[in-house]
Amino acid sequence: MTIDSRDFTVAVRVPIADAGSEEAEAIPWFDGRIEEDGEGAVSKKPPPRPDPRAPRAPTAGGPRMRDEGEIARGGMGSIRRVYDTELRRYLARKVIDPRLGTDPSAAQRFIDEARITGMLDHPNVVPLHELAADDRSRASYTMKLVQGQTLTALIAAQRTRGDLEHILHCVIKVCDALSYAHSRGVIHRDLKPDNIMVGGYGQVYVMDWGLAQVTGDRSMVDGVAEPDGMVIGTVQYMAPEQARGLVSQIDARTDVFAMGAVLYKVLTGVSPYPGPMPDALGAAQRAEFVPPDDTRGVAIKPPPHLSYIVMKAMARDPAQRYQSAEELAHALRAFLRGGNWFPLHKFPPGAVIVREGDRADAAYIITAGRCEVRKRDPQDPERSQTVRELGPGDVFGETAIFADVPRSATVVALDDVSAVVVERTALDGLVASSWLGQFVKALADRFLDVDARLARATAGAGPDKP
Repeated sequence: MTIDSRDFTVAVRVPIADAGSEEAEAIPWFDGRIEEDGEGAVSKKPPPRPDPRAPRAPTAGGPRMRDEGEIARGGMGSIRRVYDTELRRYLARKVIDPRLGTDPSAAQRFIDEARITGMLDHPNVVPLHELAADDRSRASYTMKLVQGQTLTALIAAQRTRGDLEHILHCVIKVCDALSYAHSRGVIHRDLKPDNIMVGGYGQVYVMDWGLAQVTGDRSMVDGVAEPDGMVIGTVQYMAPEQARGLVSQIDARTDVFAMGAVLYKVLTGVSPYPGPMPDALGAAQRAEFVPPDDTRGVAIKPPPHLSYIVMKAMARDPAQRYQSAEELAHALRAFLRGGNWFPLHKFPPGAVIVREGDRADAAYIITAGRCEVRKRDPQDPERSQTVRELGPGDVFGETAIFADVPRSATVVALDDVSAVVVERTALDGLVASSWLGQFVKALADRFLDVDARLARATAGAGPDKP
C-alpha cells in the first residue's frame, strides 16, 4: 500500500484468489441447494442484495415539513421553525395570524408579501422557497432560517469604533438590497433595525416586506394600492411624506430617509422620534428631531462627517436627500475609506486654539467661523503680528506634527469656531504607513526651513550662508 502525501491519493493492492482455489469456487449467495426446472435445467438466482452506494429515494407519504414550534411573532403572524425531512435542513415558516386570515385584504397583503420577497432575487433579501395554504386555507410561506441577531441587538451591544464600522458595513449591504428592490419598483416602507438580520458570517438580510409598496409593474401582486391619507409603517423611522399619508409621493427617497433614521439610532442609541405615538407622529410629519451631534449618553461620539450623512439622508425635502440608496451607500463607503472619524470641537471668540512654542498634539480643520494666525515679533517678543486669517476649509497645526517641532504660530478664534480635531497619533500613523505621508512630511520640513529663513531675514540677520 502506498500513499501520495501531496494530494492524499491512496493506492491499495488487493490479493486475487486463484481460479481453481476453494475460495474462488465459493459462491457467497449459494446455499448448497440446486433446484430443477420443468425441462431439466438447473438454476439458482441470487437473492437481491442492497447496494450501500445506491441513493435513497425520497420517502413517499407523510408530512415533509416537521413543525418544531414558534420562534417569533409579528403583526401579520408567527414565524415557526420547521425541518425539511427530504432536504434535511431547517427552515422558517411564516403563518398568517388566524384572525387576519379571515380578512380578505389582510390575507391578500400576506400573499403579496410572499410574492414580492420571492421576486427579489438578491443576496441581501432572505430567500423564499414556497407559498402554500393548509387544509383550513390559511396562507403560509417557507424561507431561509436566518441564524443571527437583529441590527437592534448589534446597536445595543456596540462599544468600540470597530463595532460601529461593522454596523456601517451591514447598513451598506441593506442599501445594496434596497437599490435592487427600487430598480424593480418596490419600496419597503418599514425599514427599522428590527427588520434587518445579521448572521455570524457576514450575511445581512432585509426582512418583512409585508408593507412594501409596488410603484412599477403591479402584475406581481393582486392587492389594491392604498389611497392617499393612509399612514402605514413604523412611525419612529418614517419620512414626513409617509407620516402625512401622501402615498402617491412615496418613492425610493422615502426608504433613503428611513435608512438615515436607522443610522441615527446607530449613532445615538435612540430613534429620531421617541415618545408617545401622537407626539412621535407629529414630529415625523414635520421631520423634527435632535441632530445626532447634540445627543448625550452614547458610547461613541458621532464622527462629524457621519452625522452629516445622517442629516442629508433625513432631509425634510426629498430633493435634498441622497436621491437613491446607491448614493447613500457610496457616501458610507467613502466615509469608511477616508477614515473621517475625528471629533468636532467648538471654540468661543478669543479662545487660543494653539499657542506658539507649545508641543503639537493635534491638527485642525475649520468647518465654521474665522481664526487669526499670529506670530511673535522677532524684534519685540512681547508683541505679536497678524500673519493671516483662516476660514472654513482651512487647515492648521499639521506642520509642527509632521516636522516634530514646537508650534510656529498662535491661532485665535475671532468668532464662534467649529473645527475637526485630528490627533497626533492619526497623523503619525499616516507618515509611518504610506508614501503620501512621507511626501507631506518632506513638504512640512521645507516649509519650516523657508519660514525660519524668512524670519531671520526680517530680523536683519541677513541671508544664510551656504
